[in-house]
Amino acid sequence: MPKPSRAEAKQASREALIQSAMELMPKKGIDVSLDELCAHAGYTRGAFYVHFKNRDELTLEVMTINGESWLNSIFKPQADGEAEDLFTMVQRFLTEMVSGTYPISQEAGLRPHQLLDACARSEPIKQRYLELVTDSIRRLTANVQQSQDKQQLKQAIDPEQIASLLLALAIGVHTLHDLDYPIDFAKGSMTLLQLLAK
Repeated sequence: MPKPSRAEAKQASREALIQSAMELMPKKGIDVSLDELCAHAGYTRGAFYVHFKNRDELTLEVMTINGESWLNSIFKPQADGEAEDLFTMVQRFLTEMVSGTYPISQEAGLRPHQLLDACARSEPIKQRYLELVTDSIRRLTANVQQSQDKQQLKQAIDPEQIASLLLALAIGVHTLHDLDYPIDFAKGSMTLLQLLAK
């Protein structure tokens, strides 16, 4: 087997460090020891500074990968490229929450308090998080518009405002979930859709 090139070896070490952070941060927090993080990845601490100036840069990378991965999985377009209706999207969201694959659920990814802590410490992390929020609202607005086009939801309500409120509610629900507050996601979501239904 040929020896990897310097560029390939560098990329491999970067990916290993990111993967290590994605595995350790949810369990040990965003302040997990850099020595432990590097050892878990199979590299020295020196390798860390080849790729990242500080911990915030690594946290930003983890948040971006987690966030974009989830957005791309939850907001799946239909075969014709159009957005799904809101009801279909909500079913996908519930599946992600129950399975624990949502990035800031208790079972996977950064937990809500870790994410807010990171945003409070770092302006670049905060701005990236707000970009993900804006992208979520944009995509969710398309889901709402599809449901309005199908006569599933009230026509008089601004779809972007619905999307913004739904996202704010989802973030709040995730925080309560992180505190082990008992929430019936399925019943709550169906009740909300009934309020919006035509």
